[in-house]
Amino acid sequence: MAVAACSDDGGSVDSFAADRKAAEAAVAECDAGRRTRSCDAAREGLAEARRRDREDLYRQAH
Repeated sequence: MAVAACSDDGGSVDSFAADRKAAEAAVAECDAGRRTRSCDAAREGLAEARRRDREDLYRQAH
């Protein structure tokens, strides 16, 4: 049972970057006071998703 207690409770930066809605939901929960090991990953993943969106817009414009 100790392994389950130490298991990751969310996702990786890559998984959050690939699923922006999940990242936004996780970040909102973290901002509301929930503290998990995946809060940092969610924030980084959301930042990466936003960076990718900006890059896509830039490529479309040029």
